[in-house]
Amino acid sequence: MSRIENSAIWVNSIQDMIRSIKENLIAIQDLHKRILITLKEDESSRMSRQLDLLISETSRIGGQISQKLAAMEQNNKLFYQDQTQIRLSQHANLAKFFMDTMAEYRNLQMENEKKYKERIISQYKIVKPDVTEGEINELLGEKSGEFIISQLFSTIPTGQKRLIVSEIQDRHRDVHRIGKSINELNKMFSEVQALVIEQVINIPLTKSINIEELDKDEMKPDYLPKKYNERNWLKILTLIIIILLLTLIVLLIVFLKT
Repeated sequence: MSRIENSAIWVNSIQDMIRSIKENLIAIQDLHKRILITLKEDESSRMSRQLDLLISETSRIGGQISQKLAAMEQNNKLFYQDQTQIRLSQHANLAKFFMDTMAEYRNLQMENEKKYKERIISQYKIVKPDVTEGEINELLGEKSGEFIISQLFSTIPTGQKRLIVSEIQDRHRDVHRIGKSINELNKMFSEVQALVIEQVINIPLTKSINIEELDKDEMKPDYLPKKYNERNWLKILTLIIIILLLTLIVLLIVFLKT
């Protein structure tokens, strides 16, 4: 199998995996909506388990894509100008497609995290109408929230309010699972951005060479170019600027979340 054929297989594989993530996002959003409106405890627990599986699967696929993009970045260093420029463009487009998809996923998770917190607060106010802002902050914390909820169970053994406490407990768990997935997404963003920037910096741009020169030099992995093409540098500079802008957007989202 030629290098070009092998490259096409990798590109198609990554594209298919990104499409799988997009399909998962539709299912994840649907589950979030249904969880927030269901009144049945057993149904809510069942959907939460389904949500966990989808989030885990999406994280697994995302990790595999990151690994494939990293492998592509390493392989691109072995090619010369005619193939390198094509592969560099393919890698950048795939990275952007992946990052856009994961940005959509992160926004989805952050929006639902906010809705879940609002649900927790509204339900807690039914159980304890005189709750203070400080208590709400403790309730939303991972460890402190678990303690408060366990105390509620001990003071409300039966009745409708106990069902409300059960829902608060489920949503509390969901909030922190979503938070962990958002942290994973932020890490994945940083890794993919670093890959693209490293490729742009480290992959050399070669002078045009004829077929005889290519056949002779192709066996030398340490072949280095001597001249650079200004238009190619301009394209790369534009790509770096786009990546930096994406990084600023990520930082802004994280800042607004905190």
